Amino acid sequence: MRSNYKKLGQFIQVVDTRNKENRKDNLLGVSTQKVFIDSVANTVGTDFKKYKIVRKHQFTYVPDTSRRGDKMGIAMLDSLEQALVSQAYTVFEVKDLNLLDPEYLMMWFRRPEFDRYARFKSHGSVREIFDWQEMCDVELPVPSIEKQREIVREYNVVNDRIALNEQLIQKLEDTAQAIYKQWFIDFEFPISKEYAEFIGKPELEGKPYKSSGGDVAYSEELECEVPTIWNIGNLGTLVDMKYGKMLNSDKFTSEGFPVFSGYGIRGYYSEFMYENPEILIVCRGVSGTGNVVMSPPKAFITNLSIVASICQSSVRKGFLYYFLKFKNLRSLDSGSAQSMITIGDLEKVVVPIPQESLQESFEQIFEKVQRQQRVFNKENGKLVELKSLLLGQMYRGH
Repeated sequence: MRSNYKKLGQFIQVVDTRNKENRKDNLLGVSTQKVFIDSVANTVGTDFKKYKIVRKHQFTYVPDTSRRGDKMGIAMLDSLEQALVSQAYTVFEVKDLNLLDPEYLMMWFRRPEFDRYARFKSHGSVREIFDWQEMCDVELPVPSIEKQREIVREYNVVNDRIALNEQLIQKLEDTAQAIYKQWFIDFEFPISKEYAEFIGKPELEGKPYKSSGGDVAYSEELECEVPTIWNIGNLGTLVDMKYGKMLNSDKFTSEGFPVFSGYGIRGYYSEFMYENPEILIVCRGVSGTGNVVMSPPKAFITNLSIVASICQSSVRKGFLYYFLKFKNLRSLDSGSAQSMITIGDLEKVVVPIPQESLQESFEQIFEKVQRQQRVFNKENGKLVELKSLLLGQMYRGH
């Protein structure tokens, strides 16, 4: 053990404060992503007085490491003054905040090396347990409290920037969805110059269509009203759809081309199927069936969980992407043992087809949103690498 490495046990102590007041608010669980989450436990008939109280800057971890993959469920409470957790969890705190900073300690727990250590040290025949003694035997570098706080500040600056970028990405998405809804669901798209002149009312150019008296009519195919100047088609006649591939495990690589599945990116592959961004529909999986995502602007491949929708000239990608996102595709699920949506199911989906100029206007907005989101995502990728470097500095004891 290096000279500045110390066993954690001398800095922490168990906290076992029960919920004597029988409060039922802020009942939390702990995820393997190192954060508190809303509890999903069935609390019908539960004696809440047995639950433990965790307070701000205290820690909670799940000693049972079975069935949690290679991750350890542990988190520090920082967003609330206090909360409730299961009596099966262990709650602990730092004894002296002038010797060990809780946020510094939480940084140590976020390191993948800690997860590997905890899984290796877990023991038991029926269930694997990382008990309190094992937690106390954890060794970590403990520099001066000033140095700890400096490292925490640097880490938080990076974390805050990532969080800000994620907020900006979401705001861009919210903006695009709001415009889509206004134009293609509420039918308040701006009236084009050509249409205004065609109906003999040039003064309506740029005005919202429906509230300016634009004609709408009930469509039996869509089972709702749509502007009379729009056409109607089936998804099968508007796009080409293909299933992903059964992938050879020998061709998975550490970098390569991203593999999209019903559960996100599932590794990298030595071959690719598509070179440009495409609309991806989750068609198989325990959860998420019917979800719609846009692939990044680089070559990729999909497994059997995904249908790639390749737009033809009659509809624009941006319009179709949000049409499918707003559509309840989960209702097409025809699986029994496993959730499944088939290409045949999708081909029958009825699609309103707005005039080309309106789709093109939305496409320009969509592409701007996508470009700016990519900028923020790229920056976040570099910031995540910087976070890893900061965690590496802890290991070296700098």
